[in-house]
Amino acid sequence: MEDTSAALRAAEKLVEALKGHPRASEAEHVALLERIDRVRALLETPYDVIVKQQEEMSAAGAMYTLIMTGAIKKVPDEGTITAERLAAEMNMDVSAIQRLMRAAIVAGFFTETAPNTYGHNKLSQAYQLHAQGPFFLLCMDFNRMCLALPDYFKTHKPEELYDPKKSPYCFSVGKEGKTFYEAIDENPERRNIWNVSIQIFEKNMPVSGMFPWESLKAQVEKEPERAFVVDVAGGRGQALLKLQEAIPGAYGGKLILQDLPIVIDTLKPEDIPNIEPMAYDMFTPQPVKNAHVYFMRRLLHDFYPPVCVDIMRNTVSAMGPDSRLIVCDMLMPEKVEPGRLKELYWLDLTMMSISGKEKTLDEFNQMFDAVGLELVKVWPYASGATVQLETRLKCS
Repeated sequence: MEDTSAALRAAEKLVEALKGHPRASEAEHVALLERIDRVRALLETPYDVIVKQQEEMSAAGAMYTLIMTGAIKKVPDEGTITAERLAAEMNMDVSAIQRLMRAAIVAGFFTETAPNTYGHNKLSQAYQLHAQGPFFLLCMDFNRMCLALPDYFKTHKPEELYDPKKSPYCFSVGKEGKTFYEAIDENPERRNIWNVSIQIFEKNMPVSGMFPWESLKAQVEKEPERAFVVDVAGGRGQALLKLQEAIPGAYGGKLILQDLPIVIDTLKPEDIPNIEPMAYDMFTPQPVKNAHVYFMRRLLHDFYPPVCVDIMRNTVSAMGPDSRLIVCDMLMPEKVEPGRLKELYWLDLTMMSISGKEKTLDEFNQMFDAVGLELVKVWPYASGATVQLETRLKCS
């Protein structure tokens, strides 16, 4: 008979945690989910793990099909639709619709109000393309890449993994010879999915709650002519907008958003209030000199260390004696703890597919040393693996 005592103890601790946090913060929410997974892990056999993976893959496959065929949009926001009507509108076999919907419904998507009659619920609505559907589609693209990894490693030399034009992702979609961004730029729909997904994923990458921005108040107010924060390759200004919530008025300092013209030119003043946009290629010397802070968020994980060194060197050349370069990224632990930080490890595998890498503190320090920076302090977030690494020029 199976000994369930360890699972019982873990479940009791979970119940106590739930009682203690009836309205969990973001950090507590993540911790609670990890506790739930731990209870199940203590009960699962290897067979159970395989079956669970298959259940999840089947549900994902069903939802992927329903989204990509457009069937999800045929289910009305209010009311229901029968399998026969849905099949007719999609020009699909009715039994195929029924089986896809069964796999989705058993996993929690949609509601079946009567046999073979379907309506939306909150989860299925969240997977619509105007909601979080693009992020799901992007994840499915990278799952396809994972399935291609055996063939990739069988047909490529070890050093080719570091060639941005021979990435696993491009291999998986038949675009080898191009970088990831060149490949997705050829397909406007895929590029839009990427852009929307990045904005959705922003929620998992905090800006405040780490480096004490208030500690710079006196310095910025004393020298307001210097830029306060230069956000290098900052996309559509998500980080600076969040930063303004934490520091209203930015102590009177200037906030500068830098990215390529293809991004900057799409922004309207109302999109980035109190932020100065600037077209800039991070592979060229930094034009803004002696800013209080240069900020690189979710940027360096897109590349392997040699490229990161080139990017940082261009910014270091503009730094003044008391300037800081703050790197906001996920920090890879030296050792894996089962059940913890799962997001970090699937994200790292994803980054490998596009010629990027989540890095350890030692790897960051090696890069900092190569460009003449020293690490002042690691500022971790309350949960997860996100940190802000405060650096400055090495003392001569």
